[in-house]
Amino acid sequence: MYAQVDDFVLRIGERESIELTDREMQGVVDEDLLQVALADSSSQIDGYLSGRYKLPLATVPHNLVRICCDLARYHLTSKSSVTMTEEVENRYKFCLKELENISKGVVSLSLDEEAAAESADGENTVQFFNGGNRIWERDRR
Repeated sequence: MYAQVDDFVLRIGERESIELTDREMQGVVDEDLLQVALADSSSQIDGYLSGRYKLPLATVPHNLVRICCDLARYHLTSKSSVTMTEEVENRYKFCLKELENISKGVVSLSLDEEAAAESADGENTVQFFNGGNRIWERDRR
């Protein structure tokens, strides 16, 4: 997963985290529900990254933690009695655009050299070698 319960509460705030997850009205964050939302959001992120990076990533960049939290916040808001604000909706749309740009290579995850090389070395790599023999020549006599 790209974010943990503590990451979400730190970014969103404890009060809103409780409002979004406390279906039993206990006055606390429902960590199980929040874990599910973060797992769903992580899966959504993987859908964008899988074509460009070998998953799971060796390290999780900070922008993916933020994106995961914003996606989870949007999904939790849409399934709760909390009013969907323009800010929550705009952050969600921004995250989708950012993920799209990451998947196209427009935005970099800023992985270190080793992690980037590891990500590029996938099992589905195709390589072509010619060994120096020319197959086609202009004037073959």
